[in-house]
Order: sequence, then C-alpha cells, then structure tokens
Amino acid sequence: MKRYSIGIISALLAIAPSAGFCLDALSKDSTQDRVGHLKAGAESGDANVQYELAMKYYYGHGAAQDYAEAMKWLRLSAAKGSAAAEYAIGIMYNHGYGVKQDYAEAMGWFRRSAAKGNDNAHNQIGYMYQHGWGVTPDYAESMKRYRIALKKGNTAAEDNIGVLYEHGQGVKLDYLEAKKWYQLAAEHGNNEGELNIGLLYLEGHGVPQDYAEALKWFESAASKGNEEAKQHIEEMKAKGLVRSHK
Repeated sequence: MKRYSIGIISALLAIAPSAGFCLDALSKDSTQDRVGHLKAGAESGDANVQYELAMKYYYGHGAAQDYAEAMKWLRLSAAKGSAAAEYAIGIMYNHGYGVKQDYAEAMGWFRRSAAKGNDNAHNQIGYMYQHGWGVTPDYAESMKRYRIALKKGNTAAEDNIGVLYEHGQGVKLDYLEAKKWYQLAAEHGNNEGELNIGLLYLEGHGVPQDYAEALKWFESAASKGNEEAKQHIEEMKAKGLVRSHK
C-alpha cells in the first residue's frame, strides 16, 4: 500500500517523518543529568526548554518514556505560544499517545500551530483532509495545505503532493507528475519519496517496470530507516525478483 509522509517537527532543530508521527528530540544528549538540567529551566518557565524536556519524556531519552509527563510540559510550552508544542500536542491526540485518540482535538491544535506558520502543522492538516480523519475528505484543501508547507521547505509535503497525483485525488492522475514530486522529496533526503519512486518502478506506473531500479530506491529508503522499504526488499528477494546490491 502506498504510504504518505507525516511531517516532523521543526522547532529548534529540524523530524520528517521521519516516517510516521515523529517529533524532534532536539538533543542527542540523553543523559539523566541533561534531563535534570532541562527540568530546572522548564520550571523557570522557559517555553523552549519546556518543549525540549517534553521531547525527552516523549522518546524516553534520559528518562523513562512518559507521555503524561510529555503532555504536561507541552501544554505549559503551548500556553506560552509555542507552535512546536501545539503541533506536538496535536500529534499525541491524532495518534492516541497518552490520551484518547481524538481527531477533532488534534485538528484544533494543528490549526493553532499552523496559524503561527508551522509547516508541519499545515502538512498534517492537509493529510487529515486527504484521508478524512475527523473531517470530510477535501483534496483541494489538502493540496492547498501541502503547498503552503512546501513553500516553507517541508519535504513531506513534496511527497504528499506526489501521492495526490499518483492516485488522482483532486487532480488528474499523472504518474510522471507524481514521480517529479517524489524525486524532489528524495533529493531533499525524504525516504518516503524514495520508497514511492521504488513503488512506481516495482509496479511499472509511468515508468518501465524495473525491479533493479525499484530495489535501488528501496535500499536507499531502507538505509534511512524506512520499514516499508525493508519489507519490499525482503518480498522481492523471496520472490526471486532481484538480489540485494549489498
């Protein structure tokens, strides 16, 4: 099944998704001392530090993973106007992390964040309209939001625009146009774009069916942690379609 790119948080440092609902941990320092230092700053009321501390609890970096504690600090940061925190709260409601999944609540937080210019929030709103999560599907609104995110440099939006063209959602189905957008995303390091190019070659959509070319793109995506690409590689090898380049 074709996957779609969920934006990553791009607050103090730049997540694409990552693939999936990933947020920026902001710091590679995962020691407990670092968490203690952050907590002191967070308790003093610094919104950026509160957000960073929330990410430590969200991921379990330097402290036990604790979504409730993450949400606590995100709410405090959001109360001071942090667009990154608003987006992160939306992700937690969208996915049901530590709270009951609630698309309407998630959309409210994404809209708050998007109003402050957060590109990931615009991308996520587009994604929700594309899939009808808590809203009536609206491909025109999806494209509008993706293009706003795109102007802000969001590579997940590039991939998602490609998906609209590949599936003819709100636009005329056009595999070559889809490939153009996937290529842009891939050139910017987005592994979902690489995955989707691989799928075009695997299926022969808009390009000659080419298992070796598909494998090349899947391996590149897999090297960046894309789990679906890894599955396709194993399936292709199991069917005897190709041998791994590695």
